[in-house]
Amino acid sequence: MVTMRRFLVLTPVALVVGAAAFLASYVLAGSGGFGLLETGIALVVALVASAAVLAVVLVTVGALRLAGVRSAWAALGLAFALVVVVLGIIYAGIAASMQPGDPGLNMSLLMTAAGVQVPTWLTFAVGLLIGDRRNRAARDGAVSPTA
Repeated sequence: MVTMRRFLVLTPVALVVGAAAFLASYVLAGSGGFGLLETGIALVVALVASAAVLAVVLVTVGALRLAGVRSAWAALGLAFALVVVVLGIIYAGIAASMQPGDPGLNMSLLMTAAGVQVPTWLTFAVGLLIGDRRNRAARDGAVSPTA
């Protein structure tokens, strides 16, 4: 339960980071600026990406719990590996069906889907790292040397 809670706590942060990254890429792409519509689109895209990543991570946490593994890092790593494999299979299927020189709308949608997940994965990893360091510092500070 602690492992699931750690990812659930990090999800709102991942949503904000994902939306900020999407808006930053939108502005850097040369669109000029962003308004209410672009902000809403960024929030929806970040929400979908965060929800998809969270769903995969929670399924992985559950599967690992059945195997007796309670590591948040193991769950994050296995979930990331599963997503990479699934996206690779989809990529291979799309690439095989494309004509030479055809950019393909499906390929651009796949690349966008993979790209919008990156801030969520990074937020989860950084959040776990910060939590682990904080817990280690608390343990080290709580243990006082005996004289």
